[in-house]
Amino acid sequence: MRRLFVRIKAPVVRTEEGVDATVDYLVRDEGGVPETVGRTNAAGLAEFVETNASWALDPARVVVFVSVGDVLSASCEVPGRSVAQMRRAVPYAVEEFVADDIDTMQVACADLVRNEPVRCLVAPRSSVEEWLGLLAEAGIQPGFMTADAMGLRNAVNVVDVLFEDDHALVRAAEQMACVDLPNLAEVVAGITGATDPDQPPALRLINGTAADLPGLELGGFEVEEVPVEMSVLGFLAGEFDGQAVNLLQGDYAVRRRPTGAWSRWRPVAAFAGIGFVVGTALLAAQGFWADYQASRFQEQAVALYRTLYGVDRVAGNPAARMRRLLGQASGTDESFHGLTGQFGAGLSEISGQYELRGVTYSTRRGLDADLVVADDAVLERLGASLRRVGLDMEVISTDSAQSGGRIGARLRVSG
Repeated sequence: MRRLFVRIKAPVVRTEEGVDATVDYLVRDEGGVPETVGRTNAAGLAEFVETNASWALDPARVVVFVSVGDVLSASCEVPGRSVAQMRRAVPYAVEEFVADDIDTMQVACADLVRNEPVRCLVAPRSSVEEWLGLLAEAGIQPGFMTADAMGLRNAVNVVDVLFEDDHALVRAAEQMACVDLPNLAEVVAGITGATDPDQPPALRLINGTAADLPGLELGGFEVEEVPVEMSVLGFLAGEFDGQAVNLLQGDYAVRRRPTGAWSRWRPVAAFAGIGFVVGTALLAAQGFWADYQASRFQEQAVALYRTLYGVDRVAGNPAARMRRLLGQASGTDESFHGLTGQFGAGLSEISGQYELRGVTYSTRRGLDADLVVADDAVLERLGASLRRVGLDMEVISTDSAQSGGRIGARLRVSG
């Protein structure tokens, strides 16, 4: 995948036309070979993108480096029992390293792992917005933004020093800095002096030599001098492996446009989703209509029962009662599970006012239950509840002397 690398060299300034700064840019082809490199301003970058790199409108293809001098790098322990809790706690964990109000800072971190230090980058939100505003002037929305020193290889027990003009980028594990050349030897000596003397770090001098570190004792250290063949940005682009901390998190996270197979199938998925919603709505409408029809037929059955048998009150299921009076089978036998489920639904309406002592079942008689209740009113409420679900309840016997004045009752429940 071709990529555009942009490095913001100078502080962003505001002009009458908008925002501007000096930037380096570089294009790498699918094989990682540099194609185009240059230095320009916001207007020149916009013209280059429009003319030569229209594909750079995809955030996934744009990587931006900002000066490590404008970004704080920190490594800290973050408490939390889950990744979500740890992510919320990250700003407070790095707050001790920041002099300004943490709410004014953009805090980004690497992947969170419990009980392990996490790498963080902290930058003023105002700076992040200026960088994004500059890139927006060029018509670019980046997908990755990090400190330029973080583009250097993060090798174990290796100190990277990248020389550039009158300063150098230094990285040693989680430590990063932009150092003026007169102070460089002292900084490197401080880093190497803090390491294990039995395992001295290797020095990787990029775009420079040991002669550029006068006064630094290099005896016993393995020194590798790495020339830069194209440009500093070209070297950083070649070292970039996507493992750096991306500043574009949280409020600045980029929503990438769908690509590949998903982009082709997304309209189909949307159409299928609409179809699912419409189908669900139709099924719900059919359910409401069926419920209405069932209620109407129930009312008609009650009216017919009253007309045929000359009664005002119809208990239970009128269709089932008429079948029994006519000597017909119910069509389906009431099972133990069915009766028990409906009986349980009825008991739920007198919850806390009964004690179930035992249950027996017979295909001929139905369900017999031994209950202890507070008074007759509880039994009446239970009977009304069971009638609403189409069951008949018959009180076979009662015993008022049981359980401290409560009523013991043996009930028979049938469909």
